[in-house]
Amino acid sequence: MSDKEGSRFAILRPIAQIIEYYPRCVRLVWDAAGLHAILAVGVSMLGALVPAAQVWITKIVIDNVVSAVSDGGGAAVDWVGLLIPVAGVFGVWILGSICSAAANGLIEKVGYLVRTHSEYLIIRKAAQLDIAFFENSAFFDEMEKARSESSYRAYNLAALSLTIVSSLTGLTAMLAVLLSVHWAAPIILLVTAAPQVIVGGHYAGKHFSLVGAMASNRRMAEYMSRLLGSREAVKEIRIFALHEELLRRFHNFWRLFGKETFRLRFAQERFGFLLGLITMMGTASIWAYAVVRAVGGHISVGTVALAFQAAEQGRSGFSNLFSNLGIFYEHTIFAGILFRFLDLDPRSVEGALAPPPASPVPVPDRLTRSIEFRNVSFRYPGSDKYVVKNVSFTIRARESVAIVGENGAGKTTVVKLLARFYDPTEGAIYLDGRDLREYDLASLRRQIGVIFQDFVRYDLSAKENVGFGQVDLLDDADRIERAAYEGGASDLIKDLPKGYDTILGKEFDEGVDLSGGEWQKIALSRAFMKEAEVLILDEPTAALDAFAERDVFSRFAELTSDRTAIFISHRFSTVRMADHILVLQRGELVEQGSHEQLLAEDGRYAQMFNTQAKQYR
Repeated sequence: MSDKEGSRFAILRPIAQIIEYYPRCVRLVWDAAGLHAILAVGVSMLGALVPAAQVWITKIVIDNVVSAVSDGGGAAVDWVGLLIPVAGVFGVWILGSICSAAANGLIEKVGYLVRTHSEYLIIRKAAQLDIAFFENSAFFDEMEKARSESSYRAYNLAALSLTIVSSLTGLTAMLAVLLSVHWAAPIILLVTAAPQVIVGGHYAGKHFSLVGAMASNRRMAEYMSRLLGSREAVKEIRIFALHEELLRRFHNFWRLFGKETFRLRFAQERFGFLLGLITMMGTASIWAYAVVRAVGGHISVGTVALAFQAAEQGRSGFSNLFSNLGIFYEHTIFAGILFRFLDLDPRSVEGALAPPPASPVPVPDRLTRSIEFRNVSFRYPGSDKYVVKNVSFTIRARESVAIVGENGAGKTTVVKLLARFYDPTEGAIYLDGRDLREYDLASLRRQIGVIFQDFVRYDLSAKENVGFGQVDLLDDADRIERAAYEGGASDLIKDLPKGYDTILGKEFDEGVDLSGGEWQKIALSRAFMKEAEVLILDEPTAALDAFAERDVFSRFAELTSDRTAIFISHRFSTVRMADHILVLQRGELVEQGSHEQLLAEDGRYAQMFNTQAKQYR
């Protein structure tokens, strides 16, 4: 591309971006606050006519006063004719105040609705994307930019659009008034003020580039902030005296970001000042013309006052308009981040799930045959290392299966593949003879219940912590109480200050914190809440003592006797309860069979079992 073509493209790019994103911004505002936005536009436009009306009526007042003085004043003065325009100025002023107050309230309401709607769209989009996106740091950068910049920019764009509409309305009226001085006066103001929009657009692009370049560092700074304010991290931060180091990193980012931001801002203000001087010169030329015409007797004193007020307000109107257009462009390109995030293709990241078939099959309510891993290999997105390698095994319907192995052997990955958080890199997984990819994903997830080792501790009520396992039964108190009993949390919930209505955790007032073991019982109850055909426990009892874990898994075995049960545990006293045991090592299936069979083989399983057994002798 030649320099000339590049320059032409640079000029057209802002227009292209506005054409691309602004209609979507309008639709966003309409969806969030349609009626309020229409009212705000109407009231703002009405209020924008007030200054021009005031200038024109002021001219009439001055001319009437000059005329009365010239006629000698006294009893011959038509006081009604003099005071009616004065009353008109007062009335117009009152109208402007009413419109301003109404517009401010409506714009604030529109802003609130647009901000919350934008945040909702961002969160909803994130919830719809595959887990593979959450393994990608670039995705988090984009989501951070969308949440930190775009949501409020969309609101600002809506508010600024109203400002521009009212400015155009008021400016048009003011220029129409200024035509009474000379037809060229509006053109002089336009030509001298127009360069400001170019400067505004130029620096808007620079600020956008700065925010994009700083996105990753900004996310790190906010992570430092969360760490410093985290209840979970505070003990370790204090014991290792990390607070000064974390504060230093937090401060360094914002100092650098502020330095670069204000460097751009001051440079923009310098150019703005110089261009403002040119606009002032144009205004002064109109004033000089009006004075010369008045001295020559060609226009009235009222017209001179009109010229001074209309030219100054026209200059101010053009300056504000063109400055706002630059800001308008800045908000538009930042709002573009929001729309690009919302437009993310679910398959645009490595490791995303395969697209659903044209006619997905619902998962049967009852598993009649088996779950089969057939030559399954898997590596996480962005990694060349296989964490599961050529694994094949079969789990029969209503069989209990334990998966054992050292840390990093691939146990949790097998569970993630079965829940279809990821698709195998190679091979396939079959449920009742069908590839998992043929099933409707929502239907599959309904029939698989999983509690992971890093389960979520919801800072909500005990009722919700349990009921979230089957959210459509959240109002079924009997079902929730039964799940709590099955998970071993019934007694501890009954002892809470408000029972099932007690808020858990310390995030909110009156919240009650639980021990690690108590939280695990809550999480287990959540798993039992789900009426799934396949129930999976991924080391959820690590914080329980051996007796409590034994009790949990005994109850688990009893309650899943009519379901397919899979669990991961490092305690072999629990593992031996399973009908079938899978032994993983470095991502490969090295042994499988019952507890007795594996001990008889005297292989890897027997070695791990005997090593653990010695600790209790």
